Amino acid sequence: MKSRFPVFCLVWVVLLLQACSETVNSPEDEIRLFVKSGVTAAENRKLDNLRDLIHGNYLDQKGYSKQRLGGLLRAYFFRHKDLYLFTKIEEIDLFAENQATVRLYVAMAGSVISDVDAIAALRAQIYQFELQLIKEDDWLLHHASWKPARVIDIE
Repeated sequence: MKSRFPVFCLVWVVLLLQACSETVNSPEDEIRLFVKSGVTAAENRKLDNLRDLIHGNYLDQKGYSKQRLGGLLRAYFFRHKDLYLFTKIEEIDLFAENQATVRLYVAMAGSVISDVDAIAALRAQIYQFELQLIKEDDWLLHHASWKPARVIDIE
């Protein structure tokens, strides 16, 4: 279980990268684009971009700070050459114009996950995440929690 912890950290941050140049109409659209762009950044190992999307007061269920999470991401990228993610956003709840909770499922593997059927064949790790986002100028990750999930959850 200890060797999987950096994967948890990576996914939290992965889900937070937002697009810089596309126009979006609603907060839900912004958050969906944020998740999609974050996946791309993680798969391309853009550590600085990912780290910039974590709120300065970030704290997760393990008690890790933004600085600690950045270090774990760096170590994960160093140890793992390839990372591919498949996501399913289950729910986006907006509490105010600048606060949201996102519940999503993420499958992670060392090979491309082309569709839901490939998840089981690749023996991908699957987790459910609950992210608390705050929008200052852009959306930032403020808190994250996770738990293991099953293939049926992401279908």
